Amino acid sequence: MRHDFQNSFGKTFLITEFDKPNNWIYNNWQGLLSLEGVIQGSTGVLEILQHSQCPYMLNDNRGVLGSWKQANEWIEAQWMPQALAAGLRYHAHIVAPGVFGQASAEDMHLRVGNSFQMRLFENIEEAQTWLRHMQQSAS
Repeated sequence: MRHDFQNSFGKTFLITEFDKPNNWIYNNWQGLLSLEGVIQGSTGVLEILQHSQCPYMLNDNRGVLGSWKQANEWIEAQWMPQALAAGLRYHAHIVAPGVFGQASAEDMHLRVGNSFQMRLFENIEEAQTWLRHMQQSAS
C-alpha cells in the first residue's frame, strides 16, 4: 500500500508506504509543508497505519524545507490519539536540515514523545538501526 500526495502545483510533498521487507511505515516528506499538506499527508499515513497495524514508523524529513511547526498542535490533538489506537509504538524521525526543521521536530517530540517511543535522528542509517533494534527487542 502506497500513497503519493501532491500540492496544488502538482509537486509531490509526501510518499508514504508500508515497507513490508523492513516491517515499517516509511514516510518521505519533501519541500515546504503547509498545515493543509501535513493534515492531508498525515491522514494518508494514518490510513496505512490502520490497515497494516504496524507499530514501527520511519519519518524521513531530509527533503523538507522550512518549518512545519504550525501543524504540531493538530498532530498532538488529532493525529496522535488515532495513531496510538491503530498500534503505533515506535517512531524514528529523521530531522530536516536547518534550524527550522529541527525546531519543528523538537517541538513535536516535546508534545508527543511521552506517548510512545520516539527518537530524532540526523541520518537514515541510524534511524533504521534503531527501528531494527526495537523490532528485535519486541520479539
